[in-house]
Amino acid sequence: MLDQFLNTVKGGLVSQLAGKTEVEEGKLDGVANVVTDTFKTGLMDSASKGKLNDIMSLLGKGGGSSPLAGNLINSTVSNLMSKLGLPKGVADKIGGIAIPFIIDKFSDFTSDKGKSNEEGVKDIFGDLLKGSAKDKILGGLGKKFGF
Repeated sequence: MLDQFLNTVKGGLVSQLAGKTEVEEGKLDGVANVVTDTFKTGLMDSASKGKLNDIMSLLGKGGGSSPLAGNLINSTVSNLMSKLGLPKGVADKIGGIAIPFIIDKFSDFTSDKGKSNEEGVKDIFGDLLKGSAKDKILGGLGKKFGF
């Protein structure tokens, strides 16, 4: 489910970045891949450590200014520099545009089709985690949110 979301958001992300950064349009797909991979890795790391509140803090108003959002931006900047060789100023600009854009779309996606944010996040956690860690965290989510 998370991969589906990230594939859906890539086109919109490329459009958001086009003309707003010094990256040639032909290279924006590569930028979008690094950004979405970094977002996924950040969520997976938080989920595997049981930091559910961090992920929930991305949803709704102010999600783009949460501590996890800051970490995602920093990781994105680092990955854009190391994987694509982008200058820090360009990577900073991309991170500041891309991560808030993805977070906004993530909040919409988790509450899509009449689901509450909590149900949507539970679906995504099911995608991110495997085995006993999945059962433990999803069970904890169920107790926390009453589902």
